[in-house]
Order: sequence, then C-alpha cells, then structure tokens
Amino acid sequence: MEALIERSAFIGLEQATWFFGGAESPPLAGMRDAVLAYVANRSKGPVGRKLNSEVEQACRDNLAVMLQGSQEQIALLSNASEAISAIASSIGLKPGDNVVIHDLEFPSGVLPWLALKSAGVEVRVVASRAWRVSAEELLAMVDGNTRMVVTSHVSYLSGARIDCAKLYRELKQTNALLLLDATQSLGVVPVRINDADFIVASSYKWLMAGHGGGVLAINPERASQLMPRSAGWRSVEDMFSDTRFEHFRFLPDARRFEGGYPAYPMLYAMKASTDLLLSVGIERIERHVLELGAELIEGMKRIGYKPMTPERPEERAGNISFVCEDGERYADELLKRGTYVWGGDGRLRASIHLYNNSDDVARLVGQLEVIAREQAS
Repeated sequence: MEALIERSAFIGLEQATWFFGGAESPPLAGMRDAVLAYVANRSKGPVGRKLNSEVEQACRDNLAVMLQGSQEQIALLSNASEAISAIASSIGLKPGDNVVIHDLEFPSGVLPWLALKSAGVEVRVVASRAWRVSAEELLAMVDGNTRMVVTSHVSYLSGARIDCAKLYRELKQTNALLLLDATQSLGVVPVRINDADFIVASSYKWLMAGHGGGVLAINPERASQLMPRSAGWRSVEDMFSDTRFEHFRFLPDARRFEGGYPAYPMLYAMKASTDLLLSVGIERIERHVLELGAELIEGMKRIGYKPMTPERPEERAGNISFVCEDGERYADELLKRGTYVWGGDGRLRASIHLYNNSDDVARLVGQLEVIAREQAS
C-alpha cells in the first residue's frame, strides 16, 4: 500500500520511519516556507498585519470545513489544555454538580476537573474494559447533576474510537454537555462539530502544524450562552468604545474565548498543513490509515503482540497500540534503527498517517522480530 503523499513533502522523513504522529508529526517542508512568509510579512508593517489576518481567516475557514461547521464556531488558542481549562472555568460548576470522565483520558482532559473538586464538584471516573469505554458506559454515570461529559474521540492510550454521535444524541436528552477532545483524530478521520457541544484539538499532531496552537470549536445549539471567565481585547465587540472603562460585551461567536493575538507562525504553518489535508481528503486519509492499520495489526499479531486497539475499523483511527510491558526500552531500540514509535504505559503505539506505507509497516514488524531475537540470545 502506497503513501498518499511523497516523503519529500516533509523535512527529515526520508531518513526515518515515522509512526510518531500521535505525539507529533514530521515537519512539512511547507511549514518552513509558511514561517518564512510570516517573517517576510512582518517586515511590511501595516500591510503585514492585513496579510496575517488573511492567513488567520483562511486557517479558521479550513478548520471549519474539517469540522463541518462555520468559521464563527472556531476559536484559536495556544493549546488544547488551555481550551479545556477555559471551558471548565466557564460553565459555572457548583457544589453538588458532577463531571463524567474515564480512565483512558489524557491528563489535559482530567486535571481541570480535578482542580474543581475543592469547590465541591464531583468527578466520576468510568473504568475502561479491555482498553476501551463505550458510550453506554459513560451514559450510565450521568444523572440529573451531571453538567459535563469529557472524552477523547480517539484514545491516546489504546487508540479506541468512541461513537461520539451516539453519545451526543443521548446526552442531548439531559442537561449534561459533551466536551470532545479530537487531538488524536482531527486531520486523520472525520470530526463533526454537531456531534458535541465543544471540540478541542492540538496543532502539532495529526493536523501536522507547529507547536503553539489549540483549536476550540463551539456548537451553538446548547452552548451559545457560555461566556469566558476572562476577557482580552480580541474577545470583545468594541475594545475602544466610549464606555470601555465601564463595561464591555463579549463577541457573540467562539472568538469570545480568544484573549489576544494568536501565534501567527503556527497559524501560517497550520494554514499550509490544513490546505494539504483538505486537498488529499479526510475520508481518503481515513481509508488509508484503517487499511494500513489492519496490515500492522496482522503483522504484529503474527510476531506475538496483543493489540490494545480494537480491530474493527469503525472503532479505531490512526493510533494502534500493543501490549508491551517494556515499551520504553523497545521504543529506544527502534529509535536506534530510525523508527519512531511511542513506548510507555505498558504499550507500544504506532501512529499511522497519510505519509506511511506498507514498507513502513513491514520495517517496523521486521525490526521488532530482530530485537526479540537479540533480547533472547
């Protein structure tokens, strides 16, 4: 199976076998060009500011297309953790309220809610079974005092993909909102803003841009009245109004969560990377990673590795994890051979994106066979 893009489109990819996209992607050559364009535009003074705004708008529009929403629903922050914390501080949780999470969540989806326990907020943790959590198991923990359910679309740990559409349909019959962390899915499988109240993501993983960007998408169907607990000049309607020393009005769309300027070098890079992703097509990328993931699962099972990730295509995405008690050491051994995977937490994780091919899969499986023989001798 061939890659969907030439390796020459990336910096350094021709010297490595990159299964590290769940941590961070290889840098696009277009990222370098985009950052240089930002620097050149900065030298143009007022004209540069106008050009920055145009790139920002184009990036916001691309994200809206990927989320099947509108650009007014998109806020551009510094990282996904900031976005989750902004939502956690804005929904006005009170003593006796509860939040439902699960034990496959990345810490950024857990810590903001734990910080509210001292204020009397209960944090309910759903225990995973066989490295996955179902929509039904989350819903079983929801009651009349549940204000928020938090889950990743795709688990960083196991690679399991949750049926967020089903989960949201059921939650809309309650007072509980849904925050979906799409950090491990946006850019590699379809993500729909209408399947959650809030969606967050990071810029440097599957979106293939640089560090310093966080996406916050807000579905106005149930969350239009949510207001930030902090304000900045970019979050208000008229920062120079005659009454600016007396009161202000937040912007009516998602930009009310943007306090000041975004990281423009990152936005230039993300505009370039989302242009590329959209030109290839998210559905086409999804088909590619699911088929290649099946190859990897079969190859790893053949040499004795147990998948943590569901084998059914609709229950996974780009992250494929395998049980490996000494995962860090095996990842280090693979690194010596020029293959990048994530090792730790009792697992090896290989993240497949549009730049991977069948040769990459065969190389990873073959290298692990060699490492096993070396360890046994």
